[in-house]
Amino acid sequence: MTTPTQPPPAPMPAPDPSRTSFPAAADPAPGRIRTPGALGALYRLVLRHQLTRGRLVLFGVILTICTILGWLIGRDNVSRVSDAVDVVSAFGLGLIVPVVALVLGSAALGNWVEDETLVYVWLRPVARSRLALAAVAAAATVAVPITVVSLGLMAALGSGGDADALLGTVIGTTLGSLAYVSVFVALGLLVKRALLWGLVYVFIWEFFIARAGDGAARLSINSYASSLLADYSDQSIRLADRGLTASYVVLLAVSWVALAFTTWRLQRASVA
Repeated sequence: MTTPTQPPPAPMPAPDPSRTSFPAAADPAPGRIRTPGALGALYRLVLRHQLTRGRLVLFGVILTICTILGWLIGRDNVSRVSDAVDVVSAFGLGLIVPVVALVLGSAALGNWVEDETLVYVWLRPVARSRLALAAVAAAATVAVPITVVSLGLMAALGSGGDADALLGTVIGTTLGSLAYVSVFVALGLLVKRALLWGLVYVFIWEFFIARAGDGAARLSINSYASSLLADYSDQSIRLADRGLTASYVVLLAVSWVALAFTTWRLQRASVA
C-alpha cells in the first residue's frame, strides 16, 4: 500500500529590496508614534550613505592642506599662535567647516528627495522627529571628526602646540560644524540642488557679506564659532567678539531650530 506524500510547502515571497526594515510600532498612543529602536535603525541607514569614494578623496585633500598650512605657519617663531588662530578662523571655520557640513548635511535627506526614495522611509510609522534627528546625527558623526582632526592638526602645528589655541579650535569647530550640519540637513529637504544653493550661501554670505561689518556678522554662524576660538586662545579675531555664553547659546539654538524645522517640514511634506 502506497503512503500518500505531503505536498511541498509553498515558496515564501521574496523580500522587497526597496524597503528598509524598521521595528514595528508598539501600540502608539493617540497623537504619538512609538517605534522602539527606529532611531538607531534610521541613523545606521543614513550613515551608510555618508561616505563615498569621492568624499573620502575630498577629505583626504582637506587633511593634507591643513597639515601643510600648519607646518608653514609653525615655521614662524614670532607670531605663530596669532597667525595660526587667524588661519583657523578664516580658512578653517569660514570655509572648510561649512563646506564639509554642506556636502554631508545636504545629502542626508536631500539624496532621498532627489531620487524619490524618501517615501519608503517616510511611510513607515516612525516619528518625524526621529528621522530628522537621525539625519543630523549621522551627518555630524562624519563631519565633526573630519573637521576637528584637520583643523586641530593645523592649529597644533601652526601654534607650536599651544593648548589654548588647540582647545578653542576643537570647541569652535565642533559646535560650528553641528550648527552648519543642522542647517544644511534642513536645506537638503527644503530645496532641490541643495549643494549648489549651499555653496552660494557659504561663499557669498559667510565668506564675504558677513565679513563686511558687525551687523552682518551677528547673523553668521562663523562669527560665533570664531568667537569661541578667540575667547579660549586669548587672541583677537576681527568680527569675532561675541561673548562666550552668547556664542554657546546661539550655536546650540541654531542647531535646535534647524532640527525643529526639519521635523516640521517632514510632518507636513507630501512625499511622492
